Parts: sequence; structure tokens; C-alpha cells
Amino acid sequence: MGLNHILKTCMVGMVAVLMQACGSTADPVVAPTENSHVKTKIPPPFPITTQLLREERMDKLLIDLVKESRIPGASILIYEGNEETYFGATGYSDIEAKTLLKRSDVGRYYSMTKPIVGVAMMMLYEQGKFTLDDPIAKYLPEFSEMVVYDGENADGSMKLTPAKTQITIRDLMRHTSGLTYGLLKTPIDQMYNEQNVLTYDQTLTQFSERIAKLPLLYQPATQFNYSVSVSIQGRLIEVLSEQSLGTFLEENIFTPLGMQHTGFKVKEKDRAKFTPVHGVGKDGLFPFDDTIARGLFGRPVDEPFLGDLPFESGGGGLVSSIDDYAKFALMLQRNDGTLLKPETLVLMTTDQLGTTPKDQLTAGSSFGFNVAIKTLPLNEGGYHMPEGAFYWGGLAGTFFFVDEKNNLTFLIHMQVFADDPRKLRSRVFNAIYGIRQ
Repeated sequence: MGLNHILKTCMVGMVAVLMQACGSTADPVVAPTENSHVKTKIPPPFPITTQLLREERMDKLLIDLVKESRIPGASILIYEGNEETYFGATGYSDIEAKTLLKRSDVGRYYSMTKPIVGVAMMMLYEQGKFTLDDPIAKYLPEFSEMVVYDGENADGSMKLTPAKTQITIRDLMRHTSGLTYGLLKTPIDQMYNEQNVLTYDQTLTQFSERIAKLPLLYQPATQFNYSVSVSIQGRLIEVLSEQSLGTFLEENIFTPLGMQHTGFKVKEKDRAKFTPVHGVGKDGLFPFDDTIARGLFGRPVDEPFLGDLPFESGGGGLVSSIDDYAKFALMLQRNDGTLLKPETLVLMTTDQLGTTPKDQLTAGSSFGFNVAIKTLPLNEGGYHMPEGAFYWGGLAGTFFFVDEKNNLTFLIHMQVFADDPRKLRSRVFNAIYGIRQ
């Protein structure tokens, strides 16, 4: 099996799950052993509590995943309210070099960029810069006259029809724009790949103009389809704020929350903390780098974050650390008006799809604005988390969710294009809530 085939299998598997889907403390250095977890300090005698039982389950899961060679290493962080009640870590950040995973590691958070861009959009919404049902062509005129793929003509050529409605900002934020990602086996996805629309060697202006020239896969507002919509949101933020996307996020989200290790480029002080991303091949786990492999859509896995490429991907371009991203997730959990009015965040985390077809999402989930939402009770659906919890993850295995019913915030950090991420995440949820498989 060739490396490109392995890579493609890893990438498509992870994105399919997504579609179904901080000032750091001291760095605990953790080896992959049964004593690798840095325990929460509980004075003796140790009472048998629900929290302690959960801690034991999480410890065992981390060790099992590494022993099974599912992941090179991972760290897990749980808050209840503002109190950290669990941190566990085991394994390696570089399995080849046997570099032990550290809490301060910086990695590719890929699609976990999307909720951050969603908050940025809603900040501009609160400022009156747009309404949710504004057509995006009002701000990005290149989207004024879109056409939609409608099958094939008798001669095998592509049949195109005019879009019945304009793409709205609401459509962008709930993935009903009709845009796609290049992941599906459709003629439009093939065009995305052939034209290499997701290259990092372009500006957001150029990206938006290129995407607008391609047909839509679906009529707007008719179908959930995971897509480049959030990168188009990034371009909207530039137009509406008259700033670059990176500058807007830094000034309005990262600096206010104290997220010192998050951005579209790895900061110079964090270069030594930026760890490899791994794949799973026929011989097990191995680290990627730009000399031997390319990532999703042929993109390099390091250069976008270490080099001078101009593209600031609102859909997947941020690097971060587990404690940095926790500051953002905890802001969402508190909903205390820090960045958004409480009612705005409620709107963002409320089901926006209703009866709109959403087969790509994990069973029992729907979608708000840039986050997925659990719509069934704890023991039902593809993911066992409580109804109303909202979540999202990244291609390299990072994931977070906020469980408002239990005032619980969860994050996992790893850097691996896992071979079965949906099953891995399901095991995590079962360990958190004590659900037997």
C-alpha cells in the first residue's frame, strides 16, 4: 500500500467523523506507563467518588490507546465549572524520536479553528455588521450569480442550473451553502481537487474568488454538506472588520482570553513545542514531515504553520495547545458575556438545521453555527454525550465539547491522522460518563 494511499485513507476517515460529528501550568513529562498520569491532588484517605472512578477510567483509556498503537500519545483535560478536575497524559509527541508528550505541546488544531471563527462572526453580528439572512454577495459580489450541479447531459457533460436562492451568511455558518470540500466522490469535489483550491499559496481574497467560479454541489439551504464555508467566513471577517483574519482573531479573541500559543503561525517561542503529526500505516504509527509526505489535498503538514505561506484558513489553519484552547472552550461554557452576549452564544449553539437533511453528521447530532450539537439523550445516538452538548474536532485528533447540563468542559490533544477516530472518540465519551459498551 503506497504512502499516498495510506495518507488519503487517514484523511478521509478523520474528516468523515468531523462531518458526523492557556497560560500553561508546569509541563508534566509523561512516559507511556501505567503511572504516567499526574494525579489530581486528593488528600488521603481516598474516598471512592464518582470523580475518582472517572479518573481511573480515563487513565486506563489513555494507556490502552497507546498500548494498542492507536495513537502515539495524548493528553486529556476536564474542567467542571472553572475547576480543573482531571488532567492525564501518556505516550510520545514524536514516536520515532521517543520524545515524551508534554502538556505544553503545540499542534495543528485544524477544524477546531471553525468554532473560533464562528465566535468572531457572531461578535461582528452583535456589532450590526450583518444580519444572518444577508446574502453573502452583498459583501462578496463574486457570489452573485452561482450555478448548481444538476447531473449530466446526454453527452456526459455537466448539467448546470442557476441557483434558486442566494447563499446567506446563515447558510455559511450551518454548512447549507451548497459549497463542498473536495472529499466526496462527486464531479464538483473533483473540480476542487483538480484546481487545488485549498492551497496555502494564496490570499483569502483569491480563495474566495476561485471558489465562487465553481458550481455548487447543492441548491443553497437544502442540504447540510461539510464544506469550505468557514474559510469563506474568514474572508467575510476581513471585509466586515477591515482587518486580516489573523489580526482580528488576535485582537478580539486570543489576547482578551490570554491565548498566547494560538495563531495561524507557530510563534518563535513555541517552535520547540511544535510536534510532528503522525499517520497510521501498514507497519503502525509513523511521523509525517514535508520531505516524505503531504497532508490533505496535497498540502504540506508543516510549512503552512512554520513558513511564509499567506493563506489564513478559517476552516482549519490554527495551531494551539490544550491549555490555550481550554481558555476558549471555558469561555463558551461560562457564557458570562466575556466575548459574546449570553443570548448570542445560545443562538450559536442552538440547532439551525431542523428537518434539513444532515446525513453526514453523526447520528443524534445536528448543527448550530460552526459547532455540532447533540440532539438525543446521553445513551442514544452515535456519541454518548448529554443532549444539548456542543462539540467539534480537528483532523489531527484534537477534540472538545461543552456539556452545559453537567457544567463540564472536555479537551483532548493528540497529533495523529487516526485510522478510526469515530470509535476512539466514542470510547472517550463512554469513559467520561461511565457507559459500558
